[in-house]
Amino acid sequence: MTTFGHLRQRLLAVWLCAMPAFAAGPATAESRFRVDLPPAPFATALLTNSPFGINTALEPGQPDLENHLQAMQDLGVKWGRQDFTWRRIERAPGEYQWQAYDDLVEKMRAHGIQVLGCLAYAPSFHNPATPAGADAYAKFAEAAARRFAGRVDYWQIWNEPNGGFWKGSPEDYARLLAAAGPAIRLANRQARIVALNMAFCDVLWAGRVLKQVPANAYDIVAFHPYRPPNAPEDKFDWWTLDQYVKSWHAGDLPTNYALVNMTFLEQTGELTRLLRQLGAPKPLWVTEICWNSHIHPYGTSELRQADLAVRFHVLALASRHIEKVFWWTLRDQGVRQFDQADMVGLARFDLSPKYAFAAYAWMTRQLEGKRWVRNDAFGPEVFVVVFNDEARKEDVLVAWANQPVAYIRVNTPEAGLTFYDIFGTRRFVEHDPIRTGSLTVPISESPIYIVGPLGLKATVKPAPGW
Repeated sequence: MTTFGHLRQRLLAVWLCAMPAFAAGPATAESRFRVDLPPAPFATALLTNSPFGINTALEPGQPDLENHLQAMQDLGVKWGRQDFTWRRIERAPGEYQWQAYDDLVEKMRAHGIQVLGCLAYAPSFHNPATPAGADAYAKFAEAAARRFAGRVDYWQIWNEPNGGFWKGSPEDYARLLAAAGPAIRLANRQARIVALNMAFCDVLWAGRVLKQVPANAYDIVAFHPYRPPNAPEDKFDWWTLDQYVKSWHAGDLPTNYALVNMTFLEQTGELTRLLRQLGAPKPLWVTEICWNSHIHPYGTSELRQADLAVRFHVLALASRHIEKVFWWTLRDQGVRQFDQADMVGLARFDLSPKYAFAAYAWMTRQLEGKRWVRNDAFGPEVFVVVFNDEARKEDVLVAWANQPVAYIRVNTPEAGLTFYDIFGTRRFVEHDPIRTGSLTVPISESPIYIVGPLGLKATVKPAPGW
């Protein structure tokens, strides 16, 4: 069993030794719950098709690396988005120092975590927004692909180049992408190139870039559709309004800009439509997402963070457009409970679990290796997504509502139905031809898993469900 209380005890001494600056005063947060889960079923297996990823935020050689990797394994994470920091690797022109990353990649793979390498952050002597800098970046990317071929076969071209991590224009990024993609393939024919990696679902910027880049220069399009504090199903995106429209595009876009009044999947639809218009449909990956649990504007409660993490992942898989989701990040980036950038993790800064840690871990145990079958209900208020486990001859229904109370009706087979909440609390309903043959099930904003033999079917029922 994976016991998160024991995990916290194991890690606390390490944290106190490694981070003395945060140990001087009283802890700013403490979890007081315990969840026992079965071991992750594919603990150290490398599963290329898994949708479950995380942003590792690891530094090669950090002293508590093993604790982080074990926590990711406990979560059931199968992909890690890892920075390969250009300025750390190329410390003099044309001279690359890979050894620390060799060790990091091997340790990640030993824990069943495949690597998505993010190539970003230039040394001072290269400017990637210039032709010469793009050429230097392509050489760096080619060298990375050659060295790690067979160990890292997915490479991301920069991070959020539509925002503060990039000092050039969309045209400059297009030149970088067009140079780096073919260079990577030259070194590793099996490599896959992940393009854009943009903040927001920025279809305006994406259109300017991709019109200038050959479609064969990249394989996957990635984006970071943060939308705190709104739920993914909400037809309003406060974050896009305040940050994208009013800040990034102040004076350029009206406050009724179309994507402000869309759900996450409607925004995604705009991106897929753009790719089709350009004649370059590609799989989509969400390579950053989270709901910040800070106590301040745009924050959400830790319990709601857990609910929304599950809902977002299931929506993404059920959309049939998004292949993988990478949560930002494993742990909080600090201990300030009021700070948005600190409160991002599934775990606290000391790696003790938040509710979202337990919810994510139970989600991977329920859904890893399952096949999406259909959506019995897909909004706007009620969602029921059906997954199939052929090996166990079972269906798994994930059901929730974007409102406090709703009802669905599920057929109860003779073997009965097993219900789990997001933390794995189990309830069983036996078959009764009169009372439970067609069972009315209350659902809420917190998802439930309904498990039974193949052939389960759900229908939406009006409140109160009779």
